Amino acid sequence: MSLGTDTTRCGKSGTRLTQVVALACALVALSLGVAEASTVLRFSPDDMTDRAALILHGKVVEKRARHLAKGVIVTDYRLEVFDAYKGFKGKQFAFSAYGGVLGKRGSGISGAASYRVNEEILVFLAPINKLGCRAAVGLAQGKYTIRVVEGRKLAFRDLEGLRLMDRKSGKIEEIHQEQGVAFDDLVERIKQRIAANKKKAAEEDTGSKGSQGRGN
Repeated sequence: MSLGTDTTRCGKSGTRLTQVVALACALVALSLGVAEASTVLRFSPDDMTDRAALILHGKVVEKRARHLAKGVIVTDYRLEVFDAYKGFKGKQFAFSAYGGVLGKRGSGISGAASYRVNEEILVFLAPINKLGCRAAVGLAQGKYTIRVVEGRKLAFRDLEGLRLMDRKSGKIEEIHQEQGVAFDDLVERIKQRIAANKKKAAEEDTGSKGSQGRGN
């Protein structure tokens, strides 16, 4: 069994922790009960596919919170991977994310994705940051919970704590929980977007080589 994991656990990178942790404290050392809603750009599945470093479908099999530094809490997660659509090959994947609960103390980013053990998910994970942590693309927008409802496999998002801004109109909308979308349709859209991006990149590469050849 292969275990994919980020090369650095959150807080174990070689960066200067004092400056980065100070920023982290400002962002995440908030009481879970009093944090204000976060305003972020609204992302479509295509947008999230483009921005994600990894897109994984699987089940959360382990979570463990720990202190990073300066009172900041992070949580380590391990996924049993059913399907990997982008950025990973393997059966298990481990990553760390800001936030969590240790004893009576909790911290987190308002509107960030949350994960429960035994939860089946589809997640769009952003590139790893300087402290070795990851977040879902667009916060909770980038994480779906998969459930079977009346025989249909549906994907749901919990957007509690998020305000979504339309990039064209600037309109801001607060949505708590969306209606489920068909899981198979969502996956097909991801695959089509990835295929289209690969085709575009190949065409651009061919065009670039052709231009260089004519220049010689």
